[in-house]
Amino acid sequence: MISSDTEQIPANLKRLLAPHGIGYRIKLLSQLLGRRFQERLDPYKLTPFHWVVLCCLWQEDGQATSSISDRLQQVGGTLTGVLDRMCERGLIRRERDFQDRRVWRIWLTDAGRQLQDILPPIAVAIREAALQGIPVPEREHLSSIIDRIIANLSPSAATTHAEGWQALLAPYNLGYRIKIIAQLGTRRFQELLEPYELTPFHWVVLCCLWQEDGQATSEISDQLQQVGGTLTGVLDRMSERGLIRRQRDFQDRRVWRIWLTQAGAQMKTTLPPIAQSVIAMMMTDLSIEEQAALSDWVDQAIKNLNAIEKTG
Repeated sequence: MISSDTEQIPANLKRLLAPHGIGYRIKLLSQLLGRRFQERLDPYKLTPFHWVVLCCLWQEDGQATSSISDRLQQVGGTLTGVLDRMCERGLIRRERDFQDRRVWRIWLTDAGRQLQDILPPIAVAIREAALQGIPVPEREHLSSIIDRIIANLSPSAATTHAEGWQALLAPYNLGYRIKIIAQLGTRRFQELLEPYELTPFHWVVLCCLWQEDGQATSEISDQLQQVGGTLTGVLDRMSERGLIRRQRDFQDRRVWRIWLTQAGAQMKTTLPPIAQSVIAMMMTDLSIEEQAALSDWVDQAIKNLNAIEKTG
């Protein structure tokens, strides 16, 4: 059932809302790249975070834990558990620095070095799958746009270009940089939502309901799961805030439907300008044509990666 209010969303506003907004779609692309890579890493009992550690050490062995930690924190990981598992697998070893005993350095074992011949081709295969149908010159332009967006969101997170095989590794490869944009954009949005005691996941729920009120929880859950969220706690907090109400479906009492309250509906005038400000920050100095090209590339990559799931 669609309320008369949600039918009146103007096109320029709807383009901001999940799942249409570029922020949501970049987050979704990041999630899909991570999932497809994880599927290929599963036989080796590794994760994308282990990949980042190995990339660091393949480029410079014996790095301090603080140096590696910075790379993981950029994409939402923490180091201790990752290193513990890699030590147990015999892929790395920890050793105190000779000059400063407070510093731990991480070194590759022979088994860790051997993965340098195995894992980069997997990363290439995922990249090629994502970019299928996008010509090489356009890929180079896309890479430039991605770098500019990262610099817009956080100049300190910007990376220099690498040549040869190192261009396949974090922090230079496509998946890592898309993940950086998703993480930085989410953090900026979260900072702006904090005065309202909301999160980006609450935003996704509100976007769903502004467009079609009274959706079943399963419909909203699908949108959250796509970008790594779970629904129960999100709805609980929104109910406590008086933004939504739950109600059993009249025809199927097993189904719960979520409805906006007046307070939730009023957020439609408050939150979209905040989302727009984050998008404007991301797109600083990008032309309208470049923004349109980015949107097309993201959609194509999402379609390509979803096709992998359907075909196996």
